[in-house]
Formats: sequence, C-alpha cells, structure tokens
Amino acid sequence: MTTITREERIAAEEISRLTLVSNSLKDAMLESFTRRIELFEDVIHFYPQPFTPLSLTGERCELSCKHCNAHYLKHMIDASQNLTRVGEELHNRGTTGIILSGGSTREGYVPLYQHKRDIWKIKENTSLLISAHVGMITREQARELHFLDTALVDVIGDNRTIREILGLEKTCEDIENTLRYLNDENIPTAPHIIVGLSEKGPESELHALEIARKYKPNTIVIVIFIPTPDTPLRERNPPAIENIIKIVTTARTTIDVPISLSCVRPGGRYRQLLDHYAILSGIDRIAVPSREAYRTAEELKLKITEHPGLCCPWQENQQPKPPTQ
Repeated sequence: MTTITREERIAAEEISRLTLVSNSLKDAMLESFTRRIELFEDVIHFYPQPFTPLSLTGERCELSCKHCNAHYLKHMIDASQNLTRVGEELHNRGTTGIILSGGSTREGYVPLYQHKRDIWKIKENTSLLISAHVGMITREQARELHFLDTALVDVIGDNRTIREILGLEKTCEDIENTLRYLNDENIPTAPHIIVGLSEKGPESELHALEIARKYKPNTIVIVIFIPTPDTPLRERNPPAIENIIKIVTTARTTIDVPISLSCVRPGGRYRQLLDHYAILSGIDRIAVPSREAYRTAEELKLKITEHPGLCCPWQENQQPKPPTQ
C-alpha cells in the first residue's frame, strides 16, 4: 500500500477547493505534485533576486518582436561598449552572476561570440556565474560558447509564432538544432517555455516541451507572456491559469529535472493566483516569489530554501566553469 505524505494530503485538500481548473486537471495536478515529492521531497527553492541582466547591444534589436519591441532592453545595463569593465564592477560590488542578453540579429541569435574575448576576461578575473540568452545558433557558434555556465534557450513549439511574432524565417527545427548543438558541446541548458505567446495555445507549448526534453536540460523554465506597452501585442490577455497549469503538470510528469516558474510573469492578483496553482501543480522553483507563494508553501509544509543572488535555472551545486579556452 502506497504511503501518502503529509504534504500530499494537504495538497489534495487544497486542490479540491480550486475553481479555475477542471476536475480532470485537478487530478493531473495531484499526480504532478506527488511526482514532485518523489523527486525533490518536501523542499521548494525560492530565488528572490535574479542575476543582473546585461545587454550586449544596448537598446538595439534588429527584430523588434511583437511581444517585446525592444522594451525590455531598456531595463538592462548597457554593456555593449565596456563589457569587461561592467562585469568587473559588478563582481566588486558582490554580484553573484550575470545574464548576457540583448537584441537579436536578423538571423535570430544574440551576438555573444562577438564579445568572446571580453567574456573570457570576466571569467578569468572574477567569480561571476554567467548565463546567456543565445537565440537560434549554428553548430559553429555553439563551439564558441564554452564560456557559458548555462545557456538559456527560448523554445517555441510552432513555426507560425516564430515567423509572425518573432519575425524570423526560421522553424522549430532551428530551435531543436540549437539545443542539439549546445548538448553536443556539453554546455548546460535551461530551455524556456513561453506560455501564452502562440495563438495555438497549449498545443504549441506542449510541442515545445517535447523538443526541450530530448536534449538533457538542466532545468525547464516556464515563462508567462506579459502584455507590454508599446508593443503590437499590448492588448492580448495573459494566458488562462488553466493553460499554464496544463504545461506545468505535463512538464513535471514527463521530465525529471527541476521545473521553475520564471520571474517573467504578470504581477498583481494574477501572480498571486498563479504562484498558488503552480506550487500545487508540482513546481519546485520560483523566481521572485509572491507573498502567496510563501503562504502556499508554508501551508503545504514545504521547506523553503532561498537563494539570494541566484537565477532560477541554477543548480545549487553548480560552480563556474574554469576559464579554459
């Protein structure tokens, strides 16, 4: 006879009272939460302060995707002209890690390898952990990215979204190849599944999960579309909570690695509800957790472990790669 843990019993009671999901999805949530306990016991990880994001292109982006339109570049440190100095200054201030990001080229990649020499200097002169949004890359570009401690890859599950939202003449195969090339180079990856970006809804996002799980991800990160001012998609609503939970439960029951809820998700009441449902659905990591996340975790008798200064894809025992070029 299977023993039901205290956490599972409390979760079952909480799930039974939910109103935004169907009964069949409630069953999936309980199954997912049970799998989460089997994998990670009663510990949940909170990441209250993400890595510092640096833009390698300033506010410039050659794509201006419909969901971003370069809006988020304005909130990053411009390191396009002085990357080494910026990195060393952040290290001297006690920063733990940085995310290298920026606008995309017309070919769909962030120009990381063009800054390779400066990034190696940061690796040699500091203890900063380095993650990066890489975009869609070639095998040759992947070979130039061994300075990365973690590669962040947006995984889109349908070609129409890649073409019409991102503005790229690329396909899901290009994303899959990116993950394959990084995997072949033994570069740790954290695929990002963006829920709510595709008009196809969960069908696209479930396909994105299928792509991601093939290539030994270190972590799966669930990103939630945010309607953003001054973008063509500013009037689109965030995805329904039920749609997000379908992705979370599928991820948890099919991929035995940490599943994290990204800091990129709407705020306010929506975030409070989402955090509550996500924890009940088996999420084991949350970036910038809400008050409701803390309350739910405590109610479920989960042990909260906080990681100040780390990003949610980070493994607790992961150390910076040595600067061997």
